[in-house]
Amino acid sequence: MLSLNTLTGSTAPGFDEPLEMLQACHTKIYRFCEQLEQLPDYITQYGLDEAARNSIDSVVRYFDQAVPEHHTDEEEELFPLLLERVATAAARLEQLSAEHGYLTSSWDTIREDLLALRDGQISFINKGELEEFARQYRDHAAAEEAWLFPTVTIMFTPEELEAAGQRMAARRQKQG
Repeated sequence: MLSLNTLTGSTAPGFDEPLEMLQACHTKIYRFCEQLEQLPDYITQYGLDEAARNSIDSVVRYFDQAVPEHHTDEEEELFPLLLERVATAAARLEQLSAEHGYLTSSWDTIREDLLALRDGQISFINKGELEEFARQYRDHAAAEEAWLFPTVTIMFTPEELEAAGQRMAARRQKQG
């Protein structure tokens, strides 16, 4: 079976803990990337069964909804203040932003293939493409965890983090 059920469990951090919430999103991204990597072998062994289709739907839903919100949270709430306060931040933030764009573009291609596979329009999905996408996403998340999150922890006041979390929540309320 695919390991989607491992994504449920303890309560995720809320908007009152924006960095912890962003980290929790990374944890889910890692798990969904693992699920993507397992999908071709699963389908080879068990076929395109209900579990595989459900897995595809869950991955698509997460990367279509939560991940773009996550990127927006980082780019609108963290990047501007770091740009003002950290003299050496511009190149790193530009790189992270460019990676967001590249990963989104890569996702769009993979998404089309996943939906075509789920709907029976194709019978094969390129395992190498899924593995490369997962690797690139893991590398990106690790870079953010190594530099972005610790730098925000040092450079933001608790009040600034609280305000960022409130704006993140407000954006989602507007969308809903």
